[in-house]
Amino acid sequence: MTIPADKRAEAEVALKEFCEKHSSAEVADRMRYAYEFASNSALLVEQRPSFMNPSDWSSKPVAKFRYSESRNAWSLYWKDADDRWHRLTNVKIEPDIRTLLKSVIDDPLGVFWG
Repeated sequence: MTIPADKRAEAEVALKEFCEKHSSAEVADRMRYAYEFASNSALLVEQRPSFMNPSDWSSKPVAKFRYSESRNAWSLYWKDADDRWHRLTNVKIEPDIRTLLKSVIDDPLGVFWG
């Protein structure tokens, strides 16, 4: 299953706005945010220069947003130390990914920025 074109476009706008807002010019040489899409999900990643070669940037997944076509909504996931994704169960699924992006910033359980 893939994300419908209109939902993907909405999510892309929201993720782009998030990344631009939180990748300020003051820290752009040390940290920035980006996003990637897979078939039914979007991934928010934090990028930093590599320690050994600062011209190479490494990416660390921050949050995953999975789209359910049957529910017409997104759910939010966090990644544990063993690289396994878990649904954030105290946050409801949402038709607008912006609500979930706010939950990432607020980080009610301390799993995104911990």
